[in-house]
Amino acid sequence: MVSVKKFDPTGAEAGEVTLQDSVFATRIAVQAVQEAVLRQLANKRRANPHTLDRSEVRGGGKKPWKQKGTGRARAGSTRGPLWRTGGVAMGPDFTNHYQALPRKVRRQALRSIFTDKVRDGKLSVIAPVTYETPKTKRVVALLEKLNLASTKTLFVLADRNENFEKSVRNLPRAKALLLSNINPHDLLNYERVVLFEDAARKIEEVFGA
Repeated sequence: MVSVKKFDPTGAEAGEVTLQDSVFATRIAVQAVQEAVLRQLANKRRANPHTLDRSEVRGGGKKPWKQKGTGRARAGSTRGPLWRTGGVAMGPDFTNHYQALPRKVRRQALRSIFTDKVRDGKLSVIAPVTYETPKTKRVVALLEKLNLASTKTLFVLADRNENFEKSVRNLPRAKALLLSNINPHDLLNYERVVLFEDAARKIEEVFGA
C-alpha cells in the first residue's frame, strides 16, 4: 500500500491515506499511455466531408458533341472537374479519424499515470469539499492553502458537485473533473492531481485488481 498526503476541506494537512498498489503502484506502461492519449485526441477530430470525384458523379456517359467540326475543344464526358456538374478534383474524401482501443489497455494507461503521479509526489487526496453557493474566492483560498496557487491542478470528483464545479470554472489553472469523465489527456496535462477521498475509493474499486 502506498501513502499520499491527505487534506481536510479547508486545505489543512490531515495526515496520510493509503491507496491500493494495484492502481497507484503498478508497472508504468508507456506504450499504453501513448496509445490512449493518441486515441483520445484522434477521436476529438471531426471526420472530413466527402465530395464526389469524376467517377462518382451521375451522368456524363455520352460524349457531349462529336470529336471534330464543331470548333469547340474535345470533350468525352461531362464528369470532369472543368464542368459545372462534374466531379471535384482532389477534394476531401471523408477520412474518419476514429480509433478503438481495448478497455484493458485504457485502464492500464490510467493506472500507469496514477502511479507516475504518486511516485513524483504530485497526487494527493482531499476530503470532499462542499459549498452552499458557488464562490471562486473560496477555491482560490483553498489552492493557496494547498500551495497550488500557481500550479495547474486537476480536482477529481466522485459525483456531481455543482457549486464546487462552478467555483473552479473561472480559474484558468484549475479544473474539476468528474470521475466518470476521467481521461489520460487531462491527467497528464495538469501537473498536480487532487482526488476527492470518495473518488479515490471508487477509482480503487473500478481500476483495482
